[in-house]
Amino acid sequence: MTAISYGDMGASLRNMRLITQVKQDLDKYSYEVSSGQKQDLGAAVSGDFTPLASIERSLRTLESYDVAIQEANLFATSMQTTFGAISSHVADLSSSLLTSSTNGDATSISVAAQDARTRFDAVVSGLNTRIGDRSLFSGTATSKTALIPAEDMLAELQTAVTGATTAADVETIVDDWFMSAGGGYETLAYQGSDNALSPFSLGENESVRLGITAKDHAIRQTLKGLALASLVDEGVFSSDLNEQASLMRSAGETLMGSQAGMADLQARVGTVEARIEDANLSNSSMTYAFETAKSEIISSDPYKAASLLTQTETQLELVYTLTAHMSRLSLSDYI
Repeated sequence: MTAISYGDMGASLRNMRLITQVKQDLDKYSYEVSSGQKQDLGAAVSGDFTPLASIERSLRTLESYDVAIQEANLFATSMQTTFGAISSHVADLSSSLLTSSTNGDATSISVAAQDARTRFDAVVSGLNTRIGDRSLFSGTATSKTALIPAEDMLAELQTAVTGATTAADVETIVDDWFMSAGGGYETLAYQGSDNALSPFSLGENESVRLGITAKDHAIRQTLKGLALASLVDEGVFSSDLNEQASLMRSAGETLMGSQAGMADLQARVGTVEARIEDANLSNSSMTYAFETAKSEIISSDPYKAASLLTQTETQLELVYTLTAHMSRLSLSDYI
């Protein structure tokens, strides 16, 4: 049989092609080992990228829902925290106001009134909470602070009660200012919108609404009770302990009555929080399922890739060894 051999030029080209192919294989397996993904996705999906594109689209949609879920959770949690703080103020203060009105002495009334004034500031500050650049209790007018400062509100009330001669007169004026439609609270104190925040979209056909603003009846009743006691600290009826005691009693009773309304607000937000948590769990579960499906398509077998990488490295070393050996051959070695 006639042997067919390669000339020097042919052997050189053949070695170059072999080295190039081995290097390409080395790059491929190195990439798959380091990234954990297949280098040639076209071959992995047999040229049909439709399923992978569908999975990617679903993951992007779920990611956008996740952002909305986190935002809704932040708003709901902040509302719940604010209502919890307000309820704590109401519970702590209402009994001390009633006690001071019963004692009727100047010291008890003064201490309780100062406490009410401090808590009034804290409650107004809580209702003016902002999440980033968005006001929490201003409805759709998120760029505006929900309420004017506490001191401005009390200044307006002091002007309104000027000329009142009894605690009953003051209570009537303050009640009208806070609770009446078109009263001072709605026209002067509240700076937000009459429209509640738009619903938060948590998923396909799933949304929640946090429709509570600082105009809510329970919030206004709470502020009314705090304001009645704060007016005593501002000097209303400073020379008449009996009328001050009457105002303190009225303030304590108002705050007692507002507790049920605040508890209802907390329950409403709690229901929304539960729905947000359910949506978060569902979104996480779906995201995991799609990421698993995507991984099955694009992920390489780490053990197989590592084994092939080792084989390719050995093959490349062998090719270089043979090439170096052939380059040192000369006719003198055989003469």
